[in-house]
Amino acid sequence: MRLRLLHKFAAVLVLVSVLPLTLLGFRLISLGQLGVRTAILELNLTAADKISSEMNGFINGADAALRTAMSAMARMDWENKQTMLSSLLETRREIRELSVLSRDGAEIVKILSPYAGGDAALKKYAKATGFAAARAGKRSITVDPATRMAVFYYPFGKDMALRAELDLPSFMDSLDLKMVGEKGFPLILDAEGRPMAWPGGVDAARAAEAASWDVSRNAVKSLASGSAEFSDASGRAMLGAYSPISALGGAVVVSQPQEQAYRYAMFMRRQAVYAVLLFLALSVIAAWVLSRSLSKPITGLTRAAEYVAAGDFTHKAEVNTTDELRDLAETFNEMTAKLKAYSDMQVDRIIREQKNTEAILFSTEDGIVMTDMEGRVQVANRKARSVLGLPLAETVEGRLLPDLAPGEAMKEAINDVLTSRKENYSRELEISLEHSTRYFKCFTSPITSPGRPEPFGRLVGFYDITLDKELARIKDEFLHSITHDLRNPMGAIKGFVEFMLKEIPGPVNEAQKKMLVSIDRAAFRLLGMINNILDSAKMEAGKMEIALAPVNLRDVAVRVNSLLESLGQRKHIKFELEGAQELTINADGGLIERMFTNLIGNAIKFTPEDGVITTGLSDDGDHITAWVRDTGDGIPPEYLGKIFEKFEQVKGQKAGGTGLGLTICKYVAAAHLGKVWVESDLGHGSKFIFTIPKDLVKDEAGRVVRKGGEA
Repeated sequence: MRLRLLHKFAAVLVLVSVLPLTLLGFRLISLGQLGVRTAILELNLTAADKISSEMNGFINGADAALRTAMSAMARMDWENKQTMLSSLLETRREIRELSVLSRDGAEIVKILSPYAGGDAALKKYAKATGFAAARAGKRSITVDPATRMAVFYYPFGKDMALRAELDLPSFMDSLDLKMVGEKGFPLILDAEGRPMAWPGGVDAARAAEAASWDVSRNAVKSLASGSAEFSDASGRAMLGAYSPISALGGAVVVSQPQEQAYRYAMFMRRQAVYAVLLFLALSVIAAWVLSRSLSKPITGLTRAAEYVAAGDFTHKAEVNTTDELRDLAETFNEMTAKLKAYSDMQVDRIIREQKNTEAILFSTEDGIVMTDMEGRVQVANRKARSVLGLPLAETVEGRLLPDLAPGEAMKEAINDVLTSRKENYSRELEISLEHSTRYFKCFTSPITSPGRPEPFGRLVGFYDITLDKELARIKDEFLHSITHDLRNPMGAIKGFVEFMLKEIPGPVNEAQKKMLVSIDRAAFRLLGMINNILDSAKMEAGKMEIALAPVNLRDVAVRVNSLLESLGQRKHIKFELEGAQELTINADGGLIERMFTNLIGNAIKFTPEDGVITTGLSDDGDHITAWVRDTGDGIPPEYLGKIFEKFEQVKGQKAGGTGLGLTICKYVAAAHLGKVWVESDLGHGSKFIFTIPKDLVKDEAGRVVRKGGEA
């Protein structure tokens, strides 16, 4: 919404005059309300503490008398004990009855207070919670929900208990609970949150409703006094304070409706609002009169500027005043005249540069689209139109680039590239033509200008990678076919060598046996290379089956170290194993062994004489981490991100191999929803690490997922 100068002047005057007064008024009102709230909460809290203190004093007084009597009776015989209990009832009128319970909870002695009637029949309290506590050697105080009497249980002698009833209703009646204001009242709750006492002006239904409030439930659980604002069952705002009755486990809650507590504060607030509205009306009238005399010349100058913004430099600003606004108008007219001359000079230059830019874009063989930061097309060359399937005559400027894509797959890929924040991020596109299929790599980069660090657009490129794809396919097919043709004869060679080593055809001497062992090792190595090529192709095509089963990683590491230890004997390499003794996960044992074999075999190649190869294992909670560390020359930093790609090897290191061992390790880790990486310090060895989740399972479709369902 556009605000004119008239409105701004009015707003400034209103803000200067009314806003401070408004803020001050509402601040004072807030402080007043806070003071009222604090005072009322403190008053309610004092009332709750007073009632709670009297209740605690009453309970604790009776408890102290009973404890004193029991301490004195510990050294008396039964006759004196009964006399002592009778004396206690005569001196403590609040105690209604005393009884001694046998080990099965039956009353064996019962004494009634001479000041109050009672049932003289002997009863049994074996199921009472307090009796069980007394048998366990603990004192217990409960409230009978039917009579509201406080019942004490004490350990008494060997396997017996003393039971006492305290006249709690009479004491609570003596408290003479009063209403708080018109509708507020105190409420005494027992340990279970049941109402025990309330003022006479409150009916039992209202007391039961108050006992169900959150503040009441919190009060019973609380160990200290407190206060809170809450709403009752009808949604009415309330103020409440509570104090626990520690002797009973209950609490005292004092509540009051907020509209009663804040009645005077709300009156003050209404009066302040009326005063603010009056000052606001006066300020608006004054601002309107003052701003009208200033805004008219500025409005004329604004209209002239609008013509200039539209490209019309012939319109002049006319201001007939005697102040600085007239000087501003004259300066503006001079500026307009100079802008017209400069504009005429720049038009030809802009047209010439635009044509040169378009010529460069349309002559390149790569698809190029220039967009703004929202993805709207500014320029698209001939190749880009061809990729998007757009005629050269169709207008694309101003349209969103994803909307120009011919299919949902291409639209999603372009959207992904435009919104991704990853550096050098790209997506491959497959475009099916009538007689062929073309592949393009879609990427984007920001467009900036000198002296302006923030990008003002994006350059989206479509690079044709069809030839690269075809060469990769031909290479893979060649390797796949040649390795298939080689594996069978190599298997036969290895089999015949094993027959000869076992001397099945006939005896061989030591020299012949050494040559056969060399042939067997070479065949084993060559067969491993062939298997690496085939397995790499199978994993890349997603055809490698994963058979999950419990696998002890330490057993696998020990077995692989034993198998490969002979290869390191010639270089006197020392093999070490560190980490936990038992690490079992759900995985494909053959593939995990293959990973250890490739990593340890790779370390043997690059570890010098008298070096050390360390295999380690650790449990990281949700994952198992394993590593193979060597003491070789390390890996140059520029190769750390490449060596896991197919056929990639560090130049200058002649260790042999196909360059597929680490690629297979990457595929195995990914198939188990894990990852593998390398850490290396040039000249100080390398450390290959892989991590695998512990909770792998297969879903209904046969895919490997984590037990929680994450693929």
